[in-house]
Amino acid sequence: MGGPASSPSGGSSTPGHFLDELRATFADRAARTAIVHGDRVIPYGDLEARARRFAARMVRLGLEAGDRVAIITPDKMPFLIAHLATLYAGAVSLPLNPRSTPDELRYYLQDSGARVVVAGQDEWPFVEALKPVLPELRALIADREARDAPEGKLADATPGRDDPCLMLYSSGTTGRPKGVVHTHANLAASLRALAACWRLTPDDVVINVLPLFHIHGLSFATQLTLLVGGSMRVEDQFHPRRTLDVIGRGTVFMAIPTFYYTFLERPEFRQAARGWSSVRLFTCGSAPIRADVLPELESILGRPVINRYGMTEGHVITSLPLDGPWPQGSVGLPLEGIELQVVNEDGTPAAPGQEGSVRLRGPNLFRQYWRRPDATREAFASGWFDTGDVGERDEAGFLTLVGRKNDLIITNGFNVYPQVVERAIDECPGVAESAVIGVPDHRRGERVLAAVVRSSRSLTEQDLRAHLAERLVDYQRPSSIVFVPELPRNAMGKVLRRELRDRLDRGGSRPGAGTD
Repeated sequence: MGGPASSPSGGSSTPGHFLDELRATFADRAARTAIVHGDRVIPYGDLEARARRFAARMVRLGLEAGDRVAIITPDKMPFLIAHLATLYAGAVSLPLNPRSTPDELRYYLQDSGARVVVAGQDEWPFVEALKPVLPELRALIADREARDAPEGKLADATPGRDDPCLMLYSSGTTGRPKGVVHTHANLAASLRALAACWRLTPDDVVINVLPLFHIHGLSFATQLTLLVGGSMRVEDQFHPRRTLDVIGRGTVFMAIPTFYYTFLERPEFRQAARGWSSVRLFTCGSAPIRADVLPELESILGRPVINRYGMTEGHVITSLPLDGPWPQGSVGLPLEGIELQVVNEDGTPAAPGQEGSVRLRGPNLFRQYWRRPDATREAFASGWFDTGDVGERDEAGFLTLVGRKNDLIITNGFNVYPQVVERAIDECPGVAESAVIGVPDHRRGERVLAAVVRSSRSLTEQDLRAHLAERLVDYQRPSSIVFVPELPRNAMGKVLRRELRDRLDRGGSRPGAGTD
């Protein structure tokens, strides 16, 4: 691994090195509150001690610097301790959705070559059953061990700035997900730029109701708070009523549009919001708040909702400025150090107000796609990273996103890749082919719609839904299934998704609709 040694007890750090900066913050704030979870208050020193003990436990089981540690548990405190322990051991944290299907877990663990898996009680049997097909796996550890790992001596890891520390899976524009590898340098650059933009300080208390296996809850909320030395109130999950009660105990609330839409449906929302005078920052990710509800929402909150644009490969890329202006529908300006372009098909800059491909470069970007050198080269072929998004910038440089080239669907804040859903559908007996699209949804932002060509007319919607229930996470499953005689294609055989969407809009997209 190599690289500069850090000083966890001395409080010094190497700028631009995530683990080194994190350890310095932990040392400087040892007696200050890091986490409030239920009725438990966990100081930084205690959190670090737990992480170091569990890191020592994993090292004794064979974990080495640079190894991948898959973390699969819905329990947030063991998850967080396992994540920090992985970093302290100089290894690479690999958060996985605990609701992943066995097929998805097999792919992630095989592709990543995970050496250690930390699993929750419900996830343990899945991983245990997969052990025969995971030759690189050295240890399977129960997440409860992260809570009470025995004392053990841990030699301080000294990874270099350009060594990997975090890997998250993202499908991008291809069917099979790719591991997005982040280094200590790009993680530090990303989070320091975000902290500066949102003016996060040690005095802030971040309310975190987001899942930790996702970059939003893990990096933008958790790692950012710990890096600056703030406090975080961790809730097990978003709850329409209970979340209203805890927001007023913080200064920053990070959310997705669905949270705000749910609040607006609650009769007690206005009364609860009157007690949120301490909250200085409301953020929103995954999509902008709908224009028809934004004025009412901001009136109730008494503050603007700060929209931003982020992705697995680049963390937060743009944000609306805290002091305005806040152009409606815009995701703001690039963070410090990030260069962003909107370009035409020939690579020339698009004029203000003209749609084009969004691409960027800067120290925030990931290092590589895991074990996919060709995909990595392709992603940076122009010298810029092509995000796959389509957007436009105004005269002042504010970015507004208008679509996605890769047909990514975002529903309730979760990414759904059509190719993943299509692959599961096409495996069902009686299906000839399928195409999956996202359609606007008043509450969820988008919903998943599947157009299916049957090879057997005996196939029913019930049959297909039963098949998908065993292969897809709930938010990936189509909310509407439409049987069609054929899929529209171009001369090269590619499905024309926009034409398909137009056809379904004209013909209706009720479940089971179709004329074949």
